[in-house]
Amino acid sequence: MNKEKELEKLRAFLEGKKKGKGVSEIIDALGWSKKHKKENRKILDEWVEAGLLGRVKGDRYCLLEEGGYLQGSLEIIKNKFAFVDGPEFSVFVPRSKFNTATHGDEVLVKITEDKDGKKKEGEVVKVVKRGSNRVIGIFERSKNFGFVVPTHSFGKDIYIPNKFCVDVPNKKLVVVEVDFWGDAERKPEGRIIDILGDPFDTNVMIEALIERDGLSEEFNMEVKREVKDLREMTEEEIKEKRDLRHLPIVTIDGDDAKDLDDAVYVEKFPNGNYKLLVSIADVSHYVKSGSALDKEAYLRGNSVYLVDRVIPMFPRELSNGLCSLNPNENKATFTCEMIFDENGKLIDHDVYKSVIKTAERMTYTNVNKVLAGDTEMTERYANVKDMFFTMLELSKILRGIKRKRGSIDFDLPEIKVILDENKKVKYLKNRERGESERIIEDFMIAANECVAEKLFWLELPSIYRTHEKPDAERIKTLNESLEKFDFRIHNYDDLHPGVFQKIIDDSKEKGLNMIIHKLILMSLKQAKYTKENFGHFGLSSNYYTHFTSPIRRYADLVVHRILAETLKGYPNPKFVKYYENNLDEIGGHISKTERTAMKLEEESVKIKVVEYMMDKIGEEYKARVTGMSKNWIFFETEDYIECQFDVIAAKGYYEKDDTTLTMTERDTGKTYHIGDELRVMVTRADLRELLVEVVPVEDN
Repeated sequence: MNKEKELEKLRAFLEGKKKGKGVSEIIDALGWSKKHKKENRKILDEWVEAGLLGRVKGDRYCLLEEGGYLQGSLEIIKNKFAFVDGPEFSVFVPRSKFNTATHGDEVLVKITEDKDGKKKEGEVVKVVKRGSNRVIGIFERSKNFGFVVPTHSFGKDIYIPNKFCVDVPNKKLVVVEVDFWGDAERKPEGRIIDILGDPFDTNVMIEALIERDGLSEEFNMEVKREVKDLREMTEEEIKEKRDLRHLPIVTIDGDDAKDLDDAVYVEKFPNGNYKLLVSIADVSHYVKSGSALDKEAYLRGNSVYLVDRVIPMFPRELSNGLCSLNPNENKATFTCEMIFDENGKLIDHDVYKSVIKTAERMTYTNVNKVLAGDTEMTERYANVKDMFFTMLELSKILRGIKRKRGSIDFDLPEIKVILDENKKVKYLKNRERGESERIIEDFMIAANECVAEKLFWLELPSIYRTHEKPDAERIKTLNESLEKFDFRIHNYDDLHPGVFQKIIDDSKEKGLNMIIHKLILMSLKQAKYTKENFGHFGLSSNYYTHFTSPIRRYADLVVHRILAETLKGYPNPKFVKYYENNLDEIGGHISKTERTAMKLEEESVKIKVVEYMMDKIGEEYKARVTGMSKNWIFFETEDYIECQFDVIAAKGYYEKDDTTLTMTERDTGKTYHIGDELRVMVTRADLRELLVEVVPVEDN
């Protein structure tokens, strides 16, 4: 029996049959032998176990979707709830319904509530594939055994037999390898494989995040050996590339950046046209497909930028050294050369391998100072200062085009945590987005679009960075929230991103832009990597990819390899077939590693922010109401620190009104609206729950 073909035939037979079919009916329909009913049932049960079929009442088998089941990846948000996402759906799962599933698991979810298609809610009924068999938690000793209380989104304590915890100190943060995930009668069971330390030491907490998601700052011996064998470009290799070393190309990055993977140059012609060169580190020159370096980079998917460290995709000898576009060094690059007319229309382009020698290692801060007329910086960078003003000129033209076509500008403030040499928080500041940051953003988008369109019209299999149109049901839900602030989306069917940008712009006048930004952001789908080009809704772009950061994103390395093949002519059929067969899997994997990185980065910042607030108890801050639930009012301080007020523990009785998005104290009539500004006092900063608790000053 060819099981794959039989499964396809069975799926076709079961389509549209919501009540499913019994074993005998399936045997008849598929022409299986009735003598082997027991063996046939076993095959069906194996498919159910693998999450390929569903089973409903009466011992009947059905398609997952027909039985109210969906399969997807569980993504846990803030340790409180989760979403199970698939290609065409998103299901909300409350924490009480995780049923031993953890972040990153492939799960089968049963729909328990479907509010007119607006919001699907469900519970995990089966873990199809574990993302990891490790859980982080605090060890608690009993007389003849131990147990671990998980700290990250796992609902049950884990039993540890005495033989696996004899020498483990009590109350320490540990790593558990789970051998049995539990059932109705028994708790999960496992063994302690690592002792991390004090559960409330923030450095240990960050180590725990890294361990939880199976990441490592270290590389295996095979990767290290390959790195040792890598050498600088030879003169012969340099001759094979277009030589751009005579041009004053510069890098512009953050003050503390070490993996410099993009450099830019702009020139304005007498006729008003502009030449923009975006030269990107040519990682593919050193990292060959199928090598140990390549395999490890694929597994990692991307670099992870935690609050106190970077977990690089490549060893630092490569990411900060050989490939990094450090000043006054010969560097292998992949250049996208673009010619724009005076109105910003792309009139010509070329893509080629090149060699550059960057003239300056610029920082965003210093370029912003030059553009602001700072005398010291203007003198220091006299050799390139005029080019920065030409860059700004072109950037504003390109930005205007993006805005005109409806690109959404999510200008949300972001906290930057500044640490001292002991990794303690010195202070918090808002991550700036000045003109130099916008220049680089505009130029990188231009290069990514140019490369994506080139690959699309060559009809080659490639990786695109896609952002699909939001679902109508999500927009209806968004509209219900927006109407409470006197905003409205009128047309769901022919939705354009410019509609969102108009609402964001109008919300600034009412002082509601932060809240409106977040409501819109939550209604949109996540961008991802796909083989098919669906366009990028948020950028209002028909063609988009990631070409500009191959040191820290595997997607860009794949694009470089595909693009490099086109420089020799049309790629050979074997090359094309390989990517045709593998890009779906590559795109799915690196989309997942990106989400893991984003979650880790956010959690690491939260840990340090809460630590910073621990000695601020009793201090007052200006804050704005950003949301509310039955038990909490949520705020954001003027320093962008998220905090919350426990209305259950408060003196009075509070009632939430979902219609008006307000919370009212019944005795006094005091009402809190989303967007209200007031003073709050810090009462608690809790590292275990990762929250900062406040009370409104008048309620203190």
